[in-house]
Amino acid sequence: MGRVIGDGGCFFQIVDIAVDPAYQGQGLGKTIMEELMEFVTSHLPVSAYISLIADVPANRLYEKFGFVETAPRSVGMARRVR
Repeated sequence: MGRVIGDGGCFFQIVDIAVDPAYQGQGLGKTIMEELMEFVTSHLPVSAYISLIADVPANRLYEKFGFVETAPRSVGMARRVR
């Protein structure tokens, strides 16, 4: 599974890319990304900023779709509600 969320115009994020461990290594993550990127290229404005948080080693998959690290220009940050 995977989702694209956003504000409908300028900023979007690819989130929740997940493949059941029993099915990993069969190209399903790549298929999910291909479908999401098809949506991005056919439905979002060319000026849209698409971001994601990449866990290692999945960053190698996202690089195949044109994603690059943004550091040091920007750094991913997180906080949990306690």
